[in-house]
Amino acid sequence: MKITKYLLIFNLALLLSSCGTDKTEESIKFFKRGNYKLKDKEYQEAIHWFDESIIQNPKFADAYNNRGLANQKYDKLDNALSDFDKAIKLDKKYWEAYYNRSEALFQKGDFQNALADLDKIAIPFKDSSFYYVSLGNVKAQLQNSSAATADYEKAILLNPKNTEAYTNHGVIYFENKEYALAKKDFLKAIELNPKQDFALNNVAFILTEEKNYDEALIYVDKAIKLNPTQPYYINNKGLILLNLGKLELGRELIEKSIRMDDKNALAYQNLGRYFELKGDKTKANEYFEKAKL
Repeated sequence: MKITKYLLIFNLALLLSSCGTDKTEESIKFFKRGNYKLKDKEYQEAIHWFDESIIQNPKFADAYNNRGLANQKYDKLDNALSDFDKAIKLDKKYWEAYYNRSEALFQKGDFQNALADLDKIAIPFKDSSFYYVSLGNVKAQLQNSSAATADYEKAILLNPKNTEAYTNHGVIYFENKEYALAKKDFLKAIELNPKQDFALNNVAFILTEEKNYDEALIYVDKAIKLNPTQPYYINNKGLILLNLGKLELGRELIEKSIRMDDKNALAYQNLGRYFELKGDKTKANEYFEKAKL
């Protein structure tokens, strides 16, 4: 399942205790610097400035929230969750902090608590398309595909240009092997945003299933151009090349994919397919068995 991340960032300090004091002004100044660094993806620097902001005003909920976002992007999830907790403790109606905490919990694989946070903000976020994408993502991970599908459809209804909603809606169909419906969603996502490498690769996979190998190659090449280090895309191209009769080029890419991710069962399956096409049944079966592990 593709994970969609949205960052809810406060840009201005709205309510600060001891308003008008020198410390308050310093806190706002550091907070703004932190936001600039956060938007520039300089997460360590952002954390530093949010630290300074909090030192000046320890009750600045927005600073905790945005430091949490920086920690999350810096792969410090426990620190991020602690910051979101502090923001919520300071402001029980800080709905954006609940949302951000749910995203961090999702990232940690704590789907039940992520869902609990999303449920708490259902009313203030009832008109938010991205909220329903996040809700669908959690439900999909909890194996509730029908509810996830409904949430993605609600997201699309609220915003017909929500690329992630189409992509993730397509994933549900894709995983159920309803490829025609999945393909329709992925193509819509690509129409809205041609840089959707995930959708491009999935369309390539579906076209391969349809035995439309030449067109599949066009789509997978676009996906790889956008994300050249994604082993699943490289493996997918390898399979397409096998089907086009370019066996050695296909094998080279499949083996490259395995070097990048040696736990990719599909790559071992495809390598088995290569040896099968070469007439080496022993070697083929060896890789087919490896794909099952």
